[in-house]
Amino acid sequence: MRSTAKESGSSHEAMATQKTVTLDKYARNARRWKESADIAYRAATRLFETRDLLLLFPAATLGHHALEMYLKAALICEGCTIFDPKKLKYLDPSITLRKADCAWGHDLVALARQLAAKRSDFDLTAKMRFLLPWHHTGVPTVEKGFEVFNPFFSELRYPQELSKLGGVGEDDKLPLDELVARLQPFLAKIK
Repeated sequence: MRSTAKESGSSHEAMATQKTVTLDKYARNARRWKESADIAYRAATRLFETRDLLLLFPAATLGHHALEMYLKAALICEGCTIFDPKKLKYLDPSITLRKADCAWGHDLVALARQLAAKRSDFDLTAKMRFLLPWHHTGVPTVEKGFEVFNPFFSELRYPQELSKLGGVGEDDKLPLDELVARLQPFLAKIK
């Protein structure tokens, strides 16, 4: 049975009438986030390696997805919770959570900066080895590596004219591999 907009209301209206929300059971489970990231990373790697031009877009979006989940797993290890800070006012009062403790969204640069703020040894200004000239302008830094993958979420998931993206190629696997390797030390304590 399909409900109409009048019956179900908008999600905003539903949230406004909802008294409290609780955390998702995986909101603080770094192991699950890392396991999901591992799967997306393996899938992205395999698709990049096919050299099939039609599979490069899904490879890039899966690469973004993997990086996002690895960053969120690392942030959970640093005490963050995967929760939309806009919903804090609806959060069950028995749950103590501040906006600064929330990790949310798909912006890899913002998530990487959040991790760097918590871990001084996560250096976003460090030079990347595998950022190629068409990936960036200026010095090839870790932050620029995340910038390369950011548009893959918004630009490649649906059929649309590309506006922020210069292109996608099999060479995008190289910065993906390097970024994943750079995140591994921050995921090492996950068992």
